Amino acid sequence: MKLNDQYQKINDWLTHIAFGIWAVLALWFFQERLYSDSGFFLSKVVHYESFWMELNRFMRIFSQWLPLICIKLGLPLKIVLLAYSVGHVLFFYAIYWIGRYRWNNHQIGWLLVGTQTIGILHGFCAPGFELYYASGFLALFAIVLNTNDFSKKHQLYMFLLVITMVINYQLIIFMIGGILLLHFARYKFQYWKQYVLVLLAVITCFVIKQCLTAHSYEIAKMEQFVLNLTERGYNYGWNNYVKPLFSFYGMYYKEVWIIALITFGFYIKERRYGIAIGYLIFLILTQYIIALTYPGIRHSRYQEQCYYPLIFVACYPLFMDLSTRFTKKGKQWFSIAIFSLILYRFVLISMAIEPFTHRVNYMHRVIETAQNMEGNKFIMREDWWNPGFCEPSFTLGMESMLLSGLNPDRKTIQIIRDTEWLWQDSANMQTLQDTNLYLFTYRSFYDRTDSIYQHKSVNKKYFNFPSGKYRYLNGWAPKLDSIETLRKFLTIKTYPKGPYPSNSTENILIKLTNIGSKSLNSDQIRVAYHWWKDGKVFDWEGNRNPLEVDLLAQSDYYQYIWVKMPEEPGQYELQVDVIAGPILGWMLYPARVPIVVN
Repeated sequence: MKLNDQYQKINDWLTHIAFGIWAVLALWFFQERLYSDSGFFLSKVVHYESFWMELNRFMRIFSQWLPLICIKLGLPLKIVLLAYSVGHVLFFYAIYWIGRYRWNNHQIGWLLVGTQTIGILHGFCAPGFELYYASGFLALFAIVLNTNDFSKKHQLYMFLLVITMVINYQLIIFMIGGILLLHFARYKFQYWKQYVLVLLAVITCFVIKQCLTAHSYEIAKMEQFVLNLTERGYNYGWNNYVKPLFSFYGMYYKEVWIIALITFGFYIKERRYGIAIGYLIFLILTQYIIALTYPGIRHSRYQEQCYYPLIFVACYPLFMDLSTRFTKKGKQWFSIAIFSLILYRFVLISMAIEPFTHRVNYMHRVIETAQNMEGNKFIMREDWWNPGFCEPSFTLGMESMLLSGLNPDRKTIQIIRDTEWLWQDSANMQTLQDTNLYLFTYRSFYDRTDSIYQHKSVNKKYFNFPSGKYRYLNGWAPKLDSIETLRKFLTIKTYPKGPYPSNSTENILIKLTNIGSKSLNSDQIRVAYHWWKDGKVFDWEGNRNPLEVDLLAQSDYYQYIWVKMPEEPGQYELQVDVIAGPILGWMLYPARVPIVVN
């Protein structure tokens, strides 16, 4: 077998395996991927049994076609949710298949999988951002551009690809420009007609958006971007901005900058000094655009979306330009190295997803408890939310319905936040308490006409959701008049994992069991703890954690509590206890568990 054929075979196999691992993770973590915008759009598709592309986000159709087919076929809700999660992978796999087997490009798979894993952690749980999808078409655009074929068919391909990308995400023009500059650096004005075609396609997009698809939200967002570009200053200094930014990069984007340095080194080695300097300048400009889009330095799924252009700009020249000129042996080692990096990133994603898994489990525990309570529409106090489980997003009511709908034999539960604007407004509160209405969703930054939703037959396919009024998950049970009731009927079991880092704050699982015949009021009870060392009390009181729900009679409830570890390493004992207000005092539950602090 020729070395080139051997390389192609190895490269193809590794690429298919990478996509396969990605698909397995998508299926395994399908519930975690209902977070925020992903859950929002899927819930709309399930409820209305149609595509949902609000704000003219037409790119969303590529994530909705597969679950919509499952809905039309009447398949179970679990299959719909699985199809939605794996559909994100199938989109990029289809792009890879076209690029690899239509245009014979061996590197497009690495660009697609790489940019969806390198620098991505929390974004794995909200994968439906328009820029992610647009970047898939951007990879195809780069391949078509570099064929240097200006036939009518290829002109049409390029024109449609640019229209598809820009009509959905205008800032992608910056990334298109980078690809054109890299092409121009090699061919100069030899293929100027292609550049003119791209310019005409971009102008066409702006005409279409202005005349047909412009939305007030998009207009306001672009106006804010221009305002930041022209007026915002960045005189934060080394300690206030630059140093925290470098620390941030070191924590979450070190692989991106390693790739950038390797790419710069290869350009220098090839004596392409102008491109090397231009590459670094383009990276700096990309960071500047990110700062305009989102000036804060913190890590979240939205932040990862903002930093996605940096990932693409860093990876594209190495994956799609330099690697094509490696020796045959070099290409083989490049494929193995990138596959190893992607495999490493999959491991990091699997680890970083833990808070989202805790969040899903937390919601299932609350849903299960609520299913044993009267009614099906509930309100949760947002400030009681465990800080280690990712914030309760605006889609909490939709996520809770989808998760509870996984068990069709039990009633559907909707849980909303007490901070919802519709709930706080007295007039809307009265409207919402109509037994035939429920809160579908609310987004605070633009007007919604469908926030309040009626019980319709469209919901009966997947949701056993009878009409009713909203009630709080907490505080409905009668309050205790004696601490002896707790001592008699409440038991606590603690499940530490340890060892734990010193001076850290950790989530520790406990099980609360009410063996009495009456429910216990969670408004009255807080879960706290005492630290012991060498048989003596070391620290009497730690954090007071809210009890998430009223404890039903004759039931168990598992809950994580936020525990601050001692500052000094050593052998300790943790005594989880509850306190029933300042009047009834401590329960003084006697059980202690050993904790090792490093």
